[in-house]
Amino acid sequence: MKRIILLAFLFHFSLAYAQKTENAPKLVVGIVVDQMKNEFLYRYADQYSEGGFLRLMNEGFYAANHQYTYMPTSTAPGHASIYTGTTPAVHGISANNWYDPHAKEIFYCVGDNSVKSVGLSTSAGQRSPKNLKTTTITDELKLFWNFRSKVISVSLKDRGAILPAGHLANGAYWYNDGVFITSSFYMDELPQWVTDFNNSGLANAYIKKGWQRFSPDLEYKASTADDSPYEMIFAEEDRPVLPKNLKKLAPHNRNADILKLTPFGNSIVLDFALKAIEEEELGKDAITDFLSVSFSSTDEIGHVYGTRAIEVEDTYIRLDADIAKLLNTLDEQIGKDNYIVFLTGDHGSAEVAQFSLDNKLPGGYIDTDSAAKALEEVMLTLHPSGMDLVETLEGNELYFDKEKVAAAGLKISDLAEAVAERFAYFPGIYAAYPTADIVKSASEEFPIKNLKRGIYPAVASDVIWVLNSGWMDYGSVGTQHGTPWKYDTHVPFILYGKGVKKGKIYRETNIRDIAPTLSMILQIPLPSGTTGTPIVEAIE
Repeated sequence: MKRIILLAFLFHFSLAYAQKTENAPKLVVGIVVDQMKNEFLYRYADQYSEGGFLRLMNEGFYAANHQYTYMPTSTAPGHASIYTGTTPAVHGISANNWYDPHAKEIFYCVGDNSVKSVGLSTSAGQRSPKNLKTTTITDELKLFWNFRSKVISVSLKDRGAILPAGHLANGAYWYNDGVFITSSFYMDELPQWVTDFNNSGLANAYIKKGWQRFSPDLEYKASTADDSPYEMIFAEEDRPVLPKNLKKLAPHNRNADILKLTPFGNSIVLDFALKAIEEEELGKDAITDFLSVSFSSTDEIGHVYGTRAIEVEDTYIRLDADIAKLLNTLDEQIGKDNYIVFLTGDHGSAEVAQFSLDNKLPGGYIDTDSAAKALEEVMLTLHPSGMDLVETLEGNELYFDKEKVAAAGLKISDLAEAVAERFAYFPGIYAAYPTADIVKSASEEFPIKNLKRGIYPAVASDVIWVLNSGWMDYGSVGTQHGTPWKYDTHVPFILYGKGVKKGKIYRETNIRDIAPTLSMILQIPLPSGTTGTPIVEAIE
């Protein structure tokens, strides 16, 4: 009798398991477009094909008011937040680089000297996810399927590949000087297909081809005139215009890494991703696999050309074609009803401050020399040691030397209060606070809540400040990001494919909601630190 009951239970379990694998998508593809503002979906829409961005928007689920709710809005925190379902205060990736006041050194978000570079003899491969404090949606997928899922991640940037991949990936690959590399955290040597890809000469082929206009008669009506004063000029280039002779420019501008500053950095990442689908046999069985693709050229180009250049418009038109190619490949190789794609951005970007000034918009540049002088003055009023009590400044944060402050008989809290009070009315600064007050605050007011979500308490600074809307602290060309203002926080979120309900919503959603939404669709556990909630309107 017990044997009959056991057999009946096993039969019931096998049916449930078969139903689970039958309903699961074969592949999830996560697309992050670095520095993609939500408005780019519309600004260049007249130039897009029906098969790329517009296919995702029209046939998928689109959250039109998707926001980052923390500061700093930058690449590493963005990628980590997308895949963990939480913010830097929980997952620990509080910036691309941060200062650790206990170790008294600057840490790179994915730096790891305990691992070796694989694929190229360079320190650029000494990378891993060891600083990421929580699990990712990709980790949870691997655990749920008892390590039978495959997780592959690719980007131009190391952090754009490593953080989405999580801690259990089969491989994370990033671009360095013409080839894709990885680290010994993942493997001891490159798979043969990656070596063959690197030896194919594809990077040089893109460079040789050069950067022409996408179409000779394209008018780029959504952009400022070419050769504007807000754009960077390459070394050995007379004017910042299209076309660009990349073969001529490359030796004077980062060699093969010049591709990062062109749309073809995105294209070679796509080429690699499509090869990974084929060679790793992603989506070929009933166990869900995951491919993370981060397109970074959009960020590199934005930083040197701003948000309104012809080069930016051309890049998004080409990216649209690349995404259409990806979707068509998924249709053919995985099956149209067998995969999920999501697309979002890791942050937005500001107008070039000089453009704002020239057009009578709010904005400006911080006078860094005057700011340094103001800091020196306030420190001298507090103690004769003055700036000797300041350990370092990193980004928009200040750290005091705790040993020297204690030896001087002073309190960190008093110094922080005085510096914050002085910075609060410095031209171009919106607000400044003692960081300890932010960490302890229960306020839901802007920008306090944004700052709190962006601070990992173990490495918190002593003073933190926020620039005014439209203000920058360097350069008259190119853009930057990192603030809590809407131009930095508003990004697209589109979900498409199996288990996704077609539709569009305008209520505010935020970046923490992506991972839990995927968890619900995939019926797998939430990443360990998740603080977001599923977007139920997106789920069938």
